[in-house]
Amino acid sequence: WEGDVLVVQTDHLKAGWIRRNGLPLSDKAGMEDRFIRHGDLMTHISMVYDPFYTSEPVVKTNGFRLGLANRLDPYPCESVTEVVRAKGAVPSHLPGTNKAIEEYAAKYNMPVAAAAGGADTALPEFAAKLKTMPVPAKAK
Repeated sequence: WEGDVLVVQTDHLKAGWIRRNGLPLSDKAGMEDRFIRHGDLMTHISMVYDPFYTSEPVVKTNGFRLGLANRLDPYPCESVTEVVRAKGAVPSHLPGTNKAIEEYAAKYNMPVAAAAGGADTALPEFAAKLKTMPVPAKAK
């Protein structure tokens, strides 16, 4: 506890995704959750740190209201269609072999560094660097 805030730190996460359809997550990642109660409201703050895939923590928040019988009802979940793969198949790319980032950059006429993202791409200085970066050619 930090004052009235419950703090939960988790390490040794399995490699996967921060969201099922989003950013990859390495086995070097860690997570910190904070639970803050304000009367019948609770705020949940989740911060994921991954030195391999992110240059800054990915921060998400959720709000909950105390419902009937003192239970916290979360936001409604949505169903998704799972991707069926052959038994034992693990989609992966060895380092430096994933050409998808070049295809994406070419499709949208942007440098590969801009397509890769990261904290520095949000800074004004990055806009000046964009003018000097090459754009990959579109596939025929």
